[in-house]
Amino acid sequence: MTHRPLTAPEAVCLHEELRSTPNILGYTVQEIMRFKDVFVAECEGEFGGVCVSKDLLFGWTDIAVLYVLPTFRARGIGKQLYTAAWNRAQERERHMFTLSRNASVLQMMEEFGMQMSCSMWNAPLAVHLHMNRHMMSMYRFRESIRKSKEMRGSLPLRSGTRRHTTSRKPLP
Repeated sequence: MTHRPLTAPEAVCLHEELRSTPNILGYTVQEIMRFKDVFVAECEGEFGGVCVSKDLLFGWTDIAVLYVLPTFRARGIGKQLYTAAWNRAQERERHMFTLSRNASVLQMMEEFGMQMSCSMWNAPLAVHLHMNRHMMSMYRFRESIRKSKEMRGSLPLRSGTRRHTTSRKPLP
């Protein structure tokens, strides 16, 4: 596992993979290429998964994308990626936010002691400001329409927050 931006082929692969899941509206390849806070899992010499964090205002960090390619699932890679992103944010004394409808991610959020909510009204101001700008993308608007039927059959979105305190130790 390495902390580095995605290569162009990895960004294209991630873009296509995100188009196939109802759980993430996704990003354009250009947006993916601009992400800086990225943990990449390489499995058997191949791109196996990614975890992308985005720093928001007021000391908040959003673990925005956690994706493991289907070939490499059920090996604990997702948890390793999420833990690496979590620990990096904690070392930088950031508050944490994650939004997901994926059962595995929701379980990790609970394990990491996040305060869970089914209402975005409980999200911090930094998240509301970011989401308003984030959703103004024509790409995400089209994806939300394209994926709307599939999203209705999924688990509801849940958000998790955890404020940083100096007494917390990084997770193993």
